[in-house]
Formats: sequence, structure tokens, C-alpha cells
Amino acid sequence: MVTDALLALVVRLLPARHRDWGEAMRAETAALPAGRERWAHALGCAGAVLAQPAAVRAVGYPLAAVAVLAAVLRWSAGIEYGPLRWGLVGLIALLHVVALWGRRPGLLGPVGDGLAARAVRAGGCLFIAAMTAAFVARMATHGPPAEQASFGVPVFAGFLTSYLVGLLAFTARRTAVPGRAIATGAAASLAAVGVWVAGQFLFPPVPANVGGAVFTIGCGVAAVTLLLAKAGRSRDTLLSALSVGLLGPLLVFASVVLMSGYGPARLIPDLVPAALTPADRLANSRIEIQDPYVAMLFLACLGGVILTVASLATGRAEAGKVAR
Repeated sequence: MVTDALLALVVRLLPARHRDWGEAMRAETAALPAGRERWAHALGCAGAVLAQPAAVRAVGYPLAAVAVLAAVLRWSAGIEYGPLRWGLVGLIALLHVVALWGRRPGLLGPVGDGLAARAVRAGGCLFIAAMTAAFVARMATHGPPAEQASFGVPVFAGFLTSYLVGLLAFTARRTAVPGRAIATGAAASLAAVGVWVAGQFLFPPVPANVGGAVFTIGCGVAAVTLLLAKAGRSRDTLLSALSVGLLGPLLVFASVVLMSGYGPARLIPDLVPAALTPADRLANSRIEIQDPYVAMLFLACLGGVILTVASLATGRAEAGKVAR
């Protein structure tokens, strides 16, 4: 029966603990006379299932991914250089595949239990999505298209993928990092970068080197180690400290981009003294100050790789202990 096939498909969206409810609806529908009554009951049951949070998540994420890819395809139609256009589309598709992989049981998913794991994963994914949108828009409008297609797209694809995979591995249920350790790593990253940004407003301008930012992130790593060393296991302390090495540099880079683009002139060092007018010097210096902090993207990439390896390795060891 078509109605039974429809309900069988919809019931699969329910979590295992609710499958009996779905099977009961299928049995009730099959017992009704064929025709309008059976269809009305089947559609009502399907609507009730699709209204469940688990079903919304199961259907919503893939539909959202398809919608984003469709929007990117439409937006990128204005990019005349084909390799650049399809490289950017492929970059977005790659990140979507990795994100969806993080929702399935396995190395990167699903997300761990608890509010901290869910909040850090959701916030981190949104942050990486915003970075991706900014990078894609810039690569599409700045620089030689052939150079961006052959160099810019592959490099940023590697960067962004390492960030996303590191975040997913750290917050995965398989890794089983306690909520306190996850929250401590995220809070230390925000606090360290907040202190660094406050220092730029108190003692301007923003330095044209990353030494101070690296030192501040190192202090964040040390703070996590001190906070968790006595209260938690060394494994959890290690992973939480490594998460600061991923999140901290990304937050620093984003802060510099915002300060250079929208901050007051006193934050911007004079990096282009040969410019003809003060306005030109300021405008060019706002662009130039971002260049040294690209190193933070490399540092975050390294942090993401190390965090991924450590999360997967210790997660495997943790699973082995539970099995024994």
C-alpha cells in the first residue's frame, strides 16, 4: 500500500526509542478502509512524526545544506572564470559533507551529550561558516582569478576543513570529553582573546606582529591546564588545552579583521607611509595590518590537526576501556 510505504519512510526518521509509536500508527492506518479516510489518517500521522525534534533535525539539516548549495550556485554564476567558480562551489560542498558526517555515528559524530558539547559545536560551526562566507566573497572579488583558483581555494579548503574536523572530533560523543573540560577550553579562548583585544584599545595601535597574540593564547592554554589538572583527568586536560590552540588563533584573526575594518583610526599603525594622503595611508594600513595575522590561520590549522589526532586517538583508547 502506498500509505504504508509513506509511513514506513517517515517512521525511520524517529529515534529508536519511539519506533514502537511509529509502528502502531502504521498498524492503525492499515486497519482503516482504503480511500480518503486511510489517506487522511496517514497524512496526519506523517505530520505528527515530522513535527518531532528528531525528525526535524534529520530532515532539516540535509534540506538546509541543499538550500545553501543552491544559493551558492546562483550567487557564483557571476564569476566568469570557471575554475574559480567551481572551486568555490566545491569548497562549500566539502564543508557540508564534513558537517553532515559529524551528525552520523562514527569518528566525528554524533555530538556529545550535554549542553557544553552542543553549544560549542553549534557556535564553532556558525563561526566557521561565517569565516567561509567571508573568504569565499573575498576570493571571488579580489586578486587574479587564476591564482585564487589554483592557490587560494585549495589552501583555504585545507584550513577550513582542519578547523571543522578538529571541532567535530573534540565535541563528538565518541571522544567523551566532559562538559566542564569543553566549557573551560571555550571560555579560556574567549577570555584570552578578550584580554588581548582590550589591550589593543588601551595601548594602541594593533601591533604589526603576532607575538603578543601568541603569548596571550599560550596563557590561555596554561590557565586551562591549571584549572583542570587537579579536578580532571590528564586526557581531558590535554584535549581542552588543545582546543584553545584551535579556537584562540581563529578568534584573534577575526578580531583583527573587525578592528582593521571598523575600528577607530588610532588602532591602525601607519604601515604605508609612502601613500599620498593621510586618508590613503589609513585605508592602505587597514588592509596591510591583516597580513601578519594570517599566521594565526596557519597556527589554528596546526591546532586543528593536532586536536583531531589527539581526540581520535584518546577516543579510541576510551572506547577500549569501556569495552573491557
